Amino acid sequence: MKQLAILGGEPACTEGFEKWPQWGESEKQELIRALDTGWWGIGSSVVEEWEKRFSEIQGVSHCSSVCNGTLSLVVGLRALGIGPGDEVIVPPYTFLATASAVLWVGAIPVFADIQIETHNIDPNSIREHITSKTKAIIPVHVAGCPCDMDSILEIAQEHNLKVFEDAAQAHGATWKG
Repeated sequence: MKQLAILGGEPACTEGFEKWPQWGESEKQELIRALDTGWWGIGSSVVEEWEKRFSEIQGVSHCSSVCNGTLSLVVGLRALGIGPGDEVIVPPYTFLATASAVLWVGAIPVFADIQIETHNIDPNSIREHITSKTKAIIPVHVAGCPCDMDSILEIAQEHNLKVFEDAAQAHGATWKG
């Protein structure tokens, strides 16, 4: 590459990204069905049906719908007892909600570096950032690629830390299987 494309050089990529989000007719029909009920909050049969289906897809016993991923992180952090003065190790390469949720509960996000091969949090960097105030690690499974959970869970066990996975980009992804 002799000159950057922005300066008149040959572009490395000539096609744009696919339209996102993507949906089809079945998704449109489900949305209309939910809207037609007039009730899509707590206690809605549509929400309960969604939670049941999503739990099955994820292989868990239950799930609770919230309005967005940021709030789901806040709810999870509060459920783990994370609060003011606590440190939570997060990756720098993620949607801003990961660190924002930590701040929302009064805790301090501490950024551990990522692995260049996966763009996921680097377990070695996690080790380097643990202090006496560290209470949790939030690994983010970027673009459907699971983090090295074996190493992360081992580190957490060694230091008595909680692990709260941000899988907003990886619904249905599995580690080793």
